[in-house]
Amino acid sequence: MLGAMQFGLFALLLPIVASALYGAGLAFSRLFLSPLSKFPGPKLAALTRKYESYYEAVQNYEYVWKIKKLHQSYGPIIRISPHELHIDDADFFEKLNSFQGKWDKDPYTAHQFANPGSSVGTIDHELHRKRRSAVLPFFSKQKIYALEPVIQSTVDKLCNRLEDYVKSGQPLNLRSAYQCLAADVVAEYCFAESGNLLEKPDFGVARWKEHQQGLQAGLRARYLPSWYMPVVRGAPEWIRATVDPAAKHFEVWHRDVDGSVRRLEDKKNEDFYEKAGHRTIFHELINSEILPPQEKQTFRVIQEAGAMVGAGGESTTQVLTALTYALVANPDKLKKLREELRTVMPHSDSPVPTLKQLEKLPYLTGCVKEGLRHRDSVRGKLLDTNVCLMVDPYITKTGKFRLA
Repeated sequence: MLGAMQFGLFALLLPIVASALYGAGLAFSRLFLSPLSKFPGPKLAALTRKYESYYEAVQNYEYVWKIKKLHQSYGPIIRISPHELHIDDADFFEKLNSFQGKWDKDPYTAHQFANPGSSVGTIDHELHRKRRSAVLPFFSKQKIYALEPVIQSTVDKLCNRLEDYVKSGQPLNLRSAYQCLAADVVAEYCFAESGNLLEKPDFGVARWKEHQQGLQAGLRARYLPSWYMPVVRGAPEWIRATVDPAAKHFEVWHRDVDGSVRRLEDKKNEDFYEKAGHRTIFHELINSEILPPQEKQTFRVIQEAGAMVGAGGESTTQVLTALTYALVANPDKLKKLREELRTVMPHSDSPVPTLKQLEKLPYLTGCVKEGLRHRDSVRGKLLDTNVCLMVDPYITKTGKFRLA
């Protein structure tokens, strides 16, 4: 009887002791044996990613500002996680922002949207280069010029809706209006079906709130195990609503893209462009003779489409919203921009200037660049796999260590 009790106690304590020993060994390795152990920074950050997770998930994505304060305390080169250095030194700008070498994506951030088939979820440098090169030609200037009639007709719809709001005197959620504009253009270019979101009475305010909740669910998943989002997305709706209600909206958004891709696969090559009136990104990808068959599988194309529609719509919305606010908040800048625009469009009923004409306006170009600079962005990190980082007085072999 005593032997059985001792064995049971041993079986109970063994995993606890093993876990404690593993944790102690891991802590010792990260604090004293790691190539990054010589760099200053909070010991808790060097010990665990939970330090970053607290500021991002609990303190509403405040880690970037915390890092700024850490630089004031520890200097220009600091350790911000078990595997990362952060450098605030102009001498390293060219090195850290060059395209030389192999830059894999940080697995810690790649899994957050559960879309490893997309370019944004691809970790390996070579595979990402292949996937990106298949999509990049669609965003050349010539391709955008060819899409100009689609963009202009969508902008005309927005202008007509704005005039309706002016006449009625109703308040306008301009961010939602911009989201509809961006989503209609991106979807039309991707699938030749815009969704006509600009025609919704209130610009689909409720839809965009749900979209934001889904996006937040994906951002939170960065600080959870890599299996979390795939499991939640694959679970029945009632489980998703219980575990993470925001993930429900994330999944609905992906299902919308799923339908668009599958409808494209059913369309015939010979008559598709005649009906669409322009070339589309995903019809070209599905029928590409360059990409191997595994890169054209339905599940991968759906994930690529989800990433492109989400990123294209959200980033454009952020730029337009930031730019509009900056101009309204600075009347002198708005006046100067209007004066420049009158050189190509003197009156409200003048012909709409072309994209090539607008590109020649220096102040407008400057405003657009400022909008791009001020927009919010989803932060991600690249992993340099084959260089030595020279940091006086240390020489650190980066290996699999990230440079934030």
